[in-house]
Amino acid sequence: MELFQNLGFSANPFSTFSAEEEMFLNDIYINPLFYETLKSDLINGHSRFILGARGIGKTALLLQLKNALDKKKAFTIIVDAFDGIPLTNNQVKLTKLIIERIVTSFCIKISKDPKGLKKLNEYQKEKLSFIIKEFFITLSRSEYEKLYNKTDKIKTRNIFRNVWNYLFNRPINFLISGGIEIVAETARKAMGLPITDGIKFYKNYVPELTLEQIEREKNPEKFLSDFKILKEILNDLTEIIKLSGFETTIVFFDKIDEYTKLNSSISAVADFLDEFLKDTTILMNKSYSLVFSLWDVLKTDLTNSGVRFDKIKPIDITWQNDNLKTILDKRIEYFSKGEKSANDIVLNKSKLDDIIELSNNSPRYLFRQLSYIYDQQAEINRNSIVLTEEAIERGQLVYAKSFEYYAIYPTKRGSKEDILTNINRLLRIGKSIIKSKDFVDIFKVSSQSGNSYLKIVQEYNLVKELTETEAGAKLYEIQDPVLKYLIKSGITEIKK
Repeated sequence: MELFQNLGFSANPFSTFSAEEEMFLNDIYINPLFYETLKSDLINGHSRFILGARGIGKTALLLQLKNALDKKKAFTIIVDAFDGIPLTNNQVKLTKLIIERIVTSFCIKISKDPKGLKKLNEYQKEKLSFIIKEFFITLSRSEYEKLYNKTDKIKTRNIFRNVWNYLFNRPINFLISGGIEIVAETARKAMGLPITDGIKFYKNYVPELTLEQIEREKNPEKFLSDFKILKEILNDLTEIIKLSGFETTIVFFDKIDEYTKLNSSISAVADFLDEFLKDTTILMNKSYSLVFSLWDVLKTDLTNSGVRFDKIKPIDITWQNDNLKTILDKRIEYFSKGEKSANDIVLNKSKLDDIIELSNNSPRYLFRQLSYIYDQQAEINRNSIVLTEEAIERGQLVYAKSFEYYAIYPTKRGSKEDILTNINRLLRIGKSIIKSKDFVDIFKVSSQSGNSYLKIVQEYNLVKELTETEAGAKLYEIQDPVLKYLIKSGITEIKK
């Protein structure tokens, strides 16, 4: 038998630790305290910032919110790919990306239940047709089918409505043309929208244009490449979506700091968002809600650049150790069909406390750590019915020595190796409480250099200053639990 079977599980509970991989997330998710308030704020048109460290559960929260708000008849999308967006001065490109993603997803969603189109008058249908013409993203058949299958079916309330929808509101088949791509014209025709050249709408959004200018221009869409105009179009599109039967439109932004061109640099990510987030007219528009899931270390830089966190409420995701224990118990309960809890597989309470403490308030790192412990237990004795103390100790050491510091610590001062350089300096000192003189003594540097090294580890929040002193010298305590564990274990260096 496999180890997970001997432990009493239907599968290995610790083989995945990211929200995107966990298809069972809805069954085990624990709502944070602010969840219901946040959900209410979004359905009522309030934009929000969600702040948290990497691995804290921001993506899981967004997925839960999206699922819950879909059930309340909100139109929701997640934007988590930013390829082609300039690193700075990108207000226009980001707004255009939002419109493109909304209109493309709306066409697919409304195709499943097209009766919403009947709620629009002819002018609104023409405007929707125009926006589709200008902003619908061309999709391959496979891309379309993937998006179509991801869109939740709208559930009807009774048998009569099921029959009615089957007879009169059958889904729109965008593939009926047999083409290899789904383009704007395919969508407009399939949805029965009027095919308009859009001249009156160009004139509406850019009133200073003459009809001659519009008709003469081979690429008239260039007239719409203006931030103010795009904001008007976004507002009009979300109003049309509401008129078609949705409560509101909610756009979630995720993984911005993972955009590869930004290199996980705080300043680069802040510059990427700076201009867009400073425009309160787009963030405070009640026709839609924008939700930004952000790395918490960005807040200082964004505040200093003028982003109004005082106007747009920031919500900090934090978990305490008792929250992590509840999250762990929920997962174990799911995989054991309600028969086990964490205390049933880790018999020593202090060892369980150590596991949770070493996770540094992160559900992701809790389960990553347990995956290493599970693997060690499988090597030691796969017939065990618990995770033994030996497996826990060995797994924790492997976890700590291979910990991906560059994934959670900002590259404020350069490349990812920079954080590891400073981790190794603290490991060489080998104490949980340090002072600047330790850097001088160990690395044979000047007092000025020692103070400089200390300042760097403070900037990374690896240490905090204590109130007490030693012979007049300031004392600093190691903050990072993984680093403290490595020091306690006598590890003096981790490989870069």
